[in-house]
Amino acid sequence: MTPQFFTVSDFVSYINDTLKAIWDGDAVAIEGEVSGFRVSQGQWVNFDIKDDGGLISAFMVLPKLRVPLEDGMKVRIYGTPRIYPKYGKFSFTVDRLELVGEGAIKKALAQLRAKLDTEGLFDPSRKRTLPRFPKRIALVASRESAAYGDIIRIINERWAGLEIELFHVVVQGDRAPASIIKALKQIQKREQENGAGYYDALVLTRGGGSFDELMAFNDEQLVRELYASKVPTMVAIGHERDTTLAEEVADVRGSTPTDCARRLVPDKEDVLYELSMLEQAIGDRMQGIIDEYTQVIHTIFTNVDKWLVTVLHRSQELAVATSTYAQHWIIHLLQRVDGYERFLKSVDPTAVMARGYAIIELAKDEIITSAKQLKAGQHINIRLRDGTVHATIDGEQATLL
Repeated sequence: MTPQFFTVSDFVSYINDTLKAIWDGDAVAIEGEVSGFRVSQGQWVNFDIKDDGGLISAFMVLPKLRVPLEDGMKVRIYGTPRIYPKYGKFSFTVDRLELVGEGAIKKALAQLRAKLDTEGLFDPSRKRTLPRFPKRIALVASRESAAYGDIIRIINERWAGLEIELFHVVVQGDRAPASIIKALKQIQKREQENGAGYYDALVLTRGGGSFDELMAFNDEQLVRELYASKVPTMVAIGHERDTTLAEEVADVRGSTPTDCARRLVPDKEDVLYELSMLEQAIGDRMQGIIDEYTQVIHTIFTNVDKWLVTVLHRSQELAVATSTYAQHWIIHLLQRVDGYERFLKSVDPTAVMARGYAIIELAKDEIITSAKQLKAGQHINIRLRDGTVHATIDGEQATLL
């Protein structure tokens, strides 16, 4: 048989074409144990996958690695085999990797939980509360799921009128994380476009399932999207045995979709009862205020009555005292007037003249008080009680007795 000759590069291309033709574009799945795991330059992941009989080198880009990985873990990888021409090395290019065996998955999950916890994603102090009376929520769920139907039914029973925007997603399988993450990004974009507070809550939910079926809710990128949400988040998965990372990072966790609906909106009957109690409390308080001020007004009027009686009594006493004082003052005044009258009468010249005295005046109305004022020949007027006598001085001197 004549051998077929190739150049090195042609032979590598031939082998790669043959490998591609064998699977006709379908990805190959290989299961084995991880060995030699390492990350290069923060971009590429290299490791070997082996079993008791063989070993294959594997390569993948870091963003596609969605779970913590370490040597010894059992994994299943999906991708395509090929030979790299530059190095002539056979390797398996991984498009997707998943853990095999519940033990390995839980170990990786515990590592991821510890990592996120260290970063503060589960810190209780950062968790927000949901408004008691939401007006609009973003609901991330599968429209075919029982969880979606339960939430809608219970919300309408308890608090009809809430605006619900459904973001339909795949909630199980390989496509679930990317589908949910896309919806979360759409919600954040819409919240930004319409302004903060456009959504009162972001609700992510699905019904129950097995541990493997719920793994989408442990996806690291999904958890980080929930953590970064500008809208308060609630996650409700219909199971109780295991808690997913999505539930741990959410602001509020609902144990089931039904519990989620009940925690999301109040029962209108409870609100009506509270309003009734509030109305009664307000009425009681108002009546108390009215009674209190009625008593104050009554006290004021009672005190005013007492004050008026006191004022009236004091007025009467003052009137009596004033009248008595006035009488005494008038009597005293009359007595003083009488005294002045007697005094004036005692010094009245006419009264003196009535006793035989006279007033001598010169012609120019100058009253003579001494004989030395008179000279012979002077004319004088002698005023008596009943008239005036005119006289002339004869001598040079006169003596009055």
